[in-house]
Amino acid sequence: MLIFNFIFQGWPETAALIFVAFTIVGYKPNWQEIISYSLLLVAMIYLFRMHPMLFGLHTLVSLTGVVLIIYKVAKASLGSSFFAAFSAMLILTFSEAVFHFLFKKIIGDVPMSQRWLWIMFGWPQIVCLAWIGIIIRKLRPIVIEKQRWLNEL
Repeated sequence: MLIFNFIFQGWPETAALIFVAFTIVGYKPNWQEIISYSLLLVAMIYLFRMHPMLFGLHTLVSLTGVVLIIYKVAKASLGSSFFAAFSAMLILTFSEAVFHFLFKKIIGDVPMSQRWLWIMFGWPQIVCLAWIGIIIRKLRPIVIEKQRWLNEL
């Protein structure tokens, strides 16, 4: 069942995470880049999750991977790359908490043995993360233009 989590939850979630991080730094990738980098990153994350290590270590691997991808591909500074990756992870964490709280109130506790239901729980946060990336992509040029205008005063 791990392969279903990989394909239907991990890969889309990582793609949305990378899309938002790229959008924050102002890089406009094509979908092929997002899909290939997310596949590489989610494979690394799942390799770490398969081994008996500390819980949450895969999050640090994910954060480090996104920082390195942004740094190398978008040619952003290391600080900007970390800011973008950390911001995207923070948005994901917040949306995960909100949607899990809502689902728990509506449906109740869902055991981890019901994998398909857990996969479906992950999709609203993926869609939310993708929409936030689209909104940032639309608003970023406007904000930068207003900032330039304010700096000229």
